[in-house]
Amino acid sequence: MGNPGPRGATSQGSGRIQRLPDGLVDQIAAGEVIERPASVLKELVENALDAGAQRVRVELRDGGTSLIAVSDDGFGMTSEEARMALQRHATSKITHLDDLEAITSFGFRGEALPAIASVSRMRVLTRPASAETGAEIRIESGEVTQVREAGCPAGTRIEVADLFERIPARRKFLKKPGTEWGHAIDWLGRLAMALPMTHFEVQRDDHEAVVWPATEETSERIAAVLGASQTQSLVRVEWEEGAGHVEAFLSGPETTRANGNAIHLYVNGRPVRDKLLRHAVSQAYRDLLPRGRFPVAVVFLTVPPGSVDVNVHPAKWEVRFENPRAVHQVIRHTVREAMQDRGFLGADPPPSSREAGLAVGPGRPQRAAPGQGASGEGDWLFARASSEAGTDRLEDRDAPGTAASSPGLEGRVEFSQLRLLGQIKARYLVLEGEKGLILVDQHAAHERVLYERLRAAWLERRVERQGLLVPETLETGSRGVAVLAEASELVSAMGFDVEPFGESSLVIRAIPALLTGQDPARLVGDLIDELEGVDFVPEREAAHSRLLTAIDRAFATLACHSARRFGDHLPQEEQRAILAGLDAIPWAPTCPHGRPVAAHFDLGELDGRFGRH
Repeated sequence: MGNPGPRGATSQGSGRIQRLPDGLVDQIAAGEVIERPASVLKELVENALDAGAQRVRVELRDGGTSLIAVSDDGFGMTSEEARMALQRHATSKITHLDDLEAITSFGFRGEALPAIASVSRMRVLTRPASAETGAEIRIESGEVTQVREAGCPAGTRIEVADLFERIPARRKFLKKPGTEWGHAIDWLGRLAMALPMTHFEVQRDDHEAVVWPATEETSERIAAVLGASQTQSLVRVEWEEGAGHVEAFLSGPETTRANGNAIHLYVNGRPVRDKLLRHAVSQAYRDLLPRGRFPVAVVFLTVPPGSVDVNVHPAKWEVRFENPRAVHQVIRHTVREAMQDRGFLGADPPPSSREAGLAVGPGRPQRAAPGQGASGEGDWLFARASSEAGTDRLEDRDAPGTAASSPGLEGRVEFSQLRLLGQIKARYLVLEGEKGLILVDQHAAHERVLYERLRAAWLERRVERQGLLVPETLETGSRGVAVLAEASELVSAMGFDVEPFGESSLVIRAIPALLTGQDPARLVGDLIDELEGVDFVPEREAAHSRLLTAIDRAFATLACHSARRFGDHLPQEEQRAILAGLDAIPWAPTCPHGRPVAAHFDLGELDGRFGRH
């Protein structure tokens, strides 16, 4: 008998080592570098840029699932070179082992084109500027079916059609066209910000969608991609020390986002999603922003090619630094310098920061609340959220009479029945209880009330709208428009009337009536941030069951920004309205992201302070 196979082996294989067919190898390589149409677009555009392109045109149909076409004015290829490029491990970007230690091109693995061709129908049309005629090559599922001479402009055009059409197991994981379009335009925008002198134009479903003309000013390209609403407050700063050179465009504490997707990071001109760099940016903003809020930042780091390994991730999203500590320091120093120049360090944090539990002492502000991480992730603690309990029903959540866990409070408190003594420093409501004093955080309490009302109205399908007297236009970029378009049914059910206005802007016509008086643009911007990355389904009930956590986060954000602020002087009737609101909702001891709503000071404790034991 032969040797037994490895533990857990199934009968799928023969147990004998064998060489895989080239077609299967190509499909395995495709699985490493091709996750969705945006992955194909990334590889094709990077090849165009490595070929010296100054103008790049992208065409997408059905989000790229039906067609992805990239045309460039780069060097072009001869027929022989084009056929060679379609073979595995063929590349013009490295020739020696030493080249791997100082890579300056976007791509180099030599597997992208054959991998893509193995899972699609591909057409390559290319001509060097020195040649009179070009070459056309057609490939079906990795097999070359036609090679012929063809007339074409200098440069290269590659078309990829019917991605994963013959691999149903892979195609079924692709999302709706709008979602795939959102991923594609998001990546292309990130790349375009690093290449202001390259002209980009994008066509969606045979209509011109985006044009980013070449410019010598990086700031102009950033504004064109992100939109004026996100970039008007950015400040440019440069810093250089031993670890490298940094050029950054950074927002102050007055401009924040509900997630970290507006932090754009680059290493030697390559867009990356690097945890080290993101942590450095977040650390520098730690004392300036509320918990769960993130800056808008575009950070370009330039380091010697030999000090960074860009080949640690098949799609090259991640990198590894020779001296990560020094890199972290230079990024953090750059951001802090920018904030210092604008006078944000060493002064009182903005009101929004004070609401998040920041205490000001000598020198720079220090964070007072424990357990607050620099990244802000994982801070939404929804007290007794139904998604944690495995149910979507309001009646299964905390009901009247449930014991509270706020400091010193036992049992349910009827806040509106207690004697209201007033406000302390426009921050806390002071109540006289049976056994002492109760302080209510006015912002946390109002936030909890709004959150519960918004959530209950949505679950009961009775969210009322308040139309705007004058519709408001919000520039969000193509990605934001795509997110709202995909979630249009859900957004409407939440009480918003928002529709696309071109490819990069939205028109806001109504907001939830509960949030009347709030800034519609900020509400919709935060809604986009919270819903970004969630896969939506058209059926109302499916959305109800699968998106509850995302909806909770969205309502919590909307409630936080709509509640009366920490430091607002409230008339007595408004103070009483907040207390009555607490009595009318299922009791929870905290606001949606974890701050206590109320605290009790026992009469015995007060007596002790005055020696009256």
